[in-house]
Amino acid sequence: MKLFGHPIHIMLIHFPSALFPMDLICSFLAVYYDITFTSASFYAMMGGTVIGWLAVITGCFDLINISQTRPELIKKVLLHGGINTVVLVIYSLLAYLAFKKYPQILPDDLAKLIIKISTVSFMFIANYLGGNLILKNKVGIEK
Repeated sequence: MKLFGHPIHIMLIHFPSALFPMDLICSFLAVYYDITFTSASFYAMMGGTVIGWLAVITGCFDLINISQTRPELIKKVLLHGGINTVVLVIYSLLAYLAFKKYPQILPDDLAKLIIKISTVSFMFIANYLGGNLILKNKVGIEK
């Protein structure tokens, strides 16, 4: 799926890839240093979640194209997309819980921090697979 010749999925994935780690870092800073980081954490999580779902939607359109043109890559594409979709579902649940308490945002407890660490770690693994698809297999960037 392209917009003015540029792959939309590849343009969108940078936002959750940056905002979810930002949320994690701000969550730690809020717990250990200053509660004012909770707002930055909240907005990073919300932005990453919304744009992440847009990335999933555009990735699904790319999946349809890949399944027709490059069926040998389906397993790798589904693994990449599956892991990132699970990451996004977990972050969506965390965002929902945070939104229910808005505007009184409290620092995350240890359990949420562990969930965020695990989730961001899995996102990095899935993004490595996605980068491999782009750089080695030229998925999404071939003409």
